[in-house]
Amino acid sequence: MSCPMFDHSQEIKDIIQELLDKREDIFGELKKHFWIEMVKCGLRVDKSAPGKQKWTLKIKGVRGPDTLLNQDIKYIIHGYKSTWDSCSPERKIAHVANMLIRIEYPTEDELQDLAEKGEDYEMGKLRKPDIEDFRSFLIAPGFGLDWASEGKILPDLLVDKTITI
Repeated sequence: MSCPMFDHSQEIKDIIQELLDKREDIFGELKKHFWIEMVKCGLRVDKSAPGKQKWTLKIKGVRGPDTLLNQDIKYIIHGYKSTWDSCSPERKIAHVANMLIRIEYPTEDELQDLAEKGEDYEMGKLRKPDIEDFRSFLIAPGFGLDWASEGKILPDLLVDKTITI
């Protein structure tokens, strides 16, 4: 049995950067604490996604001893190339936005409390994916509970600035 093979995905990183730059209304606070070098993106190329798989992308936080591998990487976004390539550009943007809203970042009060203690905030934390935390994504016009369903036509978050998540 061989190891899974992943290709780095510059496309996902480009979408992340576009969302951070063009949608400061949604990701402005995250942009203060997150930079593109903190994420590694890869798509599995040695096999297709299993037929029953529901997700397109997953995100993993990197903290603690895992940072020995690469101290700058705090998040890994991964998926299957076959699934990713079958997505429309709007769906790709929505999936990446869904990963970005999972990233936890400190509030100003938390930063001040940590500074008073002489500590730093450790990036690499993720919010749990539950309905309450992502309610705004689910009720955004054109999205809904079934936003990730195949065949659903989604608005382009980079173009339609009226949509907030």
